[in-house]
Amino acid sequence: MNTHHHSTICFEDDGIVEEMTLDSYRLLETIVATDKPQDDQNNQSVEEADPRLSKKRKKRRRDKSKKMYTKTKATKLLRFVSDSNLGQNIAVDVKRMEDVQKGDRIARDFDGIVYFGEVQEVKIGLGEGTDKEHTFVVLFDDGDCYELDSSDMKLAMKLYEACRRSERNDPDIAYKIDKMEKDFNKQKQEILKQLPEQMKQQFLQIGFAQARNGFRPVLFLSPYDVFYPVRTPWLNRFKKTTDPRKVPWIVYWYGQPLQNAFSLVSASNCLSYAKALERGVADLPKDILQKINSGKKLGKSEEKLHHIWAQIEADIHKAPADRIPFVKPKEDHEMIQSGQRLFMEIEAELDRMTKTCDVISS
Repeated sequence: MNTHHHSTICFEDDGIVEEMTLDSYRLLETIVATDKPQDDQNNQSVEEADPRLSKKRKKRRRDKSKKMYTKTKATKLLRFVSDSNLGQNIAVDVKRMEDVQKGDRIARDFDGIVYFGEVQEVKIGLGEGTDKEHTFVVLFDDGDCYELDSSDMKLAMKLYEACRRSERNDPDIAYKIDKMEKDFNKQKQEILKQLPEQMKQQFLQIGFAQARNGFRPVLFLSPYDVFYPVRTPWLNRFKKTTDPRKVPWIVYWYGQPLQNAFSLVSASNCLSYAKALERGVADLPKDILQKINSGKKLGKSEEKLHHIWAQIEADIHKAPADRIPFVKPKEDHEMIQSGQRLFMEIEAELDRMTKTCDVISS
């Protein structure tokens, strides 16, 4: 699983951006998946590919005490850390409240279940110096958003440090991380092995896909090039498809903002760059080319298309790995190895996601 940007995952519906329940909300990417670039029934936005991803969430507080989760090793450990009052009594230095920043990780106990989250905003109220009132907007990894005062934030930071120390003292932690990495690589190899060669040959290649107004430039991506809110619905489709040739292709639409630049497109609606040249759809539209040659000013949409074609012309000469227009997300084990997440954060969230998926599918 992966993270960048640290914001809510949402979907766009009639121009209104709302928070959604995702079984892949995994550490909160800013990814809005829409079907705006295309208008074909065989092309699906990420939320259409997995109906579970379109369930609306409450934007603010929720009673977490009503949630029930299986007692895995991770939740038992977290319950122990919380019940032992380590979060309150541990002798550990934590940041001063005025030094807390956006992106800081915290842990909070909700009725014996520890939830991890990330500071999204620090609000400074009245007062002078250390007497200033601080309120911290925290987005938890399950999508809930809470405001914590300075007292709650200090406890949350101590509990997170307690979790870190508990993990640091775990003699099996290196083995667990190594096993996580090996399990991931094994699953990745098994999935890629089943995909058609035609699809795999196009990974990180420039091509064209059917859009509302004809074929438009795209970058074909592997499921392991993209964020989890894109990968998860693709994996759901992959698991349900008996014929690998019917597995949808993941495309990145040139010229779209990152938050709604991804779609799942049927293979029949995709063209390699060579095929697009043969069919005459790889060139800049003639009316725009004529305006450029005659020195006429381009309209806003025409200027956008001109920029897109200039971008693909530049990308053609790049090495495939350099064409990805975003920072490639890290997997779970990579995040732990780099210190961005604790192992128990990943374990606890996977447990909750699994339980959520079981409830949705039941």
